Amino acid sequence: MPIASFIDQLIHQPPLPHVFNPWRDRDPLNDDNEDAPTRRRNHLTHYLEERLGRARVLLVGEAPGYQGAKFSGCAMTSERRLLEAGPDNPFFSGVKQRTSRIRLSNGKPNPHGVLEPTASIVWPTLLGLTHSHDFVLWNTFAWHPHRPHQPLSNRTPSDTELRNGQSVLQHFLSLYPNAHVIAVGRKSEGILAQLGVSAHAVRHPAHGGATLFRQQLAAWWSANANP
Repeated sequence: MPIASFIDQLIHQPPLPHVFNPWRDRDPLNDDNEDAPTRRRNHLTHYLEERLGRARVLLVGEAPGYQGAKFSGCAMTSERRLLEAGPDNPFFSGVKQRTSRIRLSNGKPNPHGVLEPTASIVWPTLLGLTHSHDFVLWNTFAWHPHRPHQPLSNRTPSDTELRNGQSVLQHFLSLYPNAHVIAVGRKSEGILAQLGVSAHAVRHPAHGGATLFRQQLAAWWSANANP
């Protein structure tokens, strides 16, 4: 199975300092159970499998954040939204399971699951343009880079880390060979260019970029009504 092979590659990536592998590793300070990595693998497997042969657009960001795939298992996706999803949820069919603690190691209460700011912009924007299974979200660097001894932090992946992650990125792109690629942010645009991947670039929605992200994505969709 192509997705099983891809997940296996994600799991067996050699460990890197200050990089958390959500599909293999357990964060003892913030994961609520021993099965957290398995739950995240299941989420990602269902999410990717249901879009095989259907997804027409791939949106590729930079790297997972601690409020996103670290807990949900899916790029640019909030654990909280997965847990809220009803029978018509946009994510994937099947069980969605919590992985985060009720109170995180930074002291913040977390009664309903972690909410990712970028996901709160990306998902509604895309669902206003197309069906949820017409697109797939991913990152140029698949795993969560964080500051030393701060699992609930984000940092920009180093050039070495990005190079180490290129084979996984290429494997991901090969799963959806006929899809258009959209680079979310300059870092993603640069990495994809290095791989010879033709990608349309849009502003990353973080740090005040939400409005421009929405405008640029809507303009591209309008120009490519049947991507």
